[in-house]
Amino acid sequence: MRKSLCCISLKLQERGIKAQTMTRQRFLLLENKVALATLSKRVLNNLVVTHNTIKYCIEKNWNYRISSNLFPLATLPDANISFDILPDKLMIDAMFSKIALLIKNSNIRCSMHPDQFVVPASANPAVVVKSLVELKHHADLMDRMGLPRSYEAPINIHMNSFKGDLAETSKRFIEAFRTLPEAVTSRLVLENEDKPNSWNVEQLYEYIYQRINIPITYDNLHFECNPGRTTAKRAIDLAVSTWTTCRPLFHYSDSIGKTGVNRRAHADKPSVFPTEYQNLDVDLEFEFKAKDYAIEHFEQNIQNKISGTC
Repeated sequence: MRKSLCCISLKLQERGIKAQTMTRQRFLLLENKVALATLSKRVLNNLVVTHNTIKYCIEKNWNYRISSNLFPLATLPDANISFDILPDKLMIDAMFSKIALLIKNSNIRCSMHPDQFVVPASANPAVVVKSLVELKHHADLMDRMGLPRSYEAPINIHMNSFKGDLAETSKRFIEAFRTLPEAVTSRLVLENEDKPNSWNVEQLYEYIYQRINIPITYDNLHFECNPGRTTAKRAIDLAVSTWTTCRPLFHYSDSIGKTGVNRRAHADKPSVFPTEYQNLDVDLEFEFKAKDYAIEHFEQNIQNKISGTC
């Protein structure tokens, strides 16, 4: 099992190595030349941070989920931005090449996870259009970093939309999927949902995988909150079977688990290791609020107690 750091290293942030963002309002208030120059510096900074974070993960023997916020406002229609018009384009291109070389010379596995508003199955055509733009942007970032067009470097999303019946929603998703370029379709995977009456593993398998062979990302906490009609063992066996060409990349988290608190909320650090993950040949993204501190806590306090698992 390889462990993945998700997006942010708190330890690097403590050393001042942190990503920068820019709001739509701020960008549009500035004079265009100043706005582009400011944004360009922030994109360059974010790539430097990404390079440092990947180096850090390689040293730790971890994988890395790359942040979706490398290029703030990249998909904002009224900003009309691309890498080609940024003043620091040459340095940005050089940083992409540097990251690609670092990844190539290591055995690190990288992934991306667009936010919850990326919903190709939406009944709203405007949401579908925006979702497809976001997916193409993520695939472009991965291409620029030299990541393989395969499930070795997955782009993970949620189905989310559940208006109408399952067949109707899956039909919308499949229609949208078939319009996407190979840079997206070769990487796209779907995650089981955490809300009751939303997409569980069995439904993703029956309505999506069996039709277009998209792998299923199993999330243990989401399964606890929304198991459907099956057991954890059966659900994970189904999910594993969909990753036919490479090792599955699943999600691992704990609930805060207190009475009166949202059961779906993620804990700071792990306290238990799910039974269904034990003795399983998968990689796990650690979705804990304490980020790298959570992975270190697992390695120091849990991993050595799990015989034959890690």
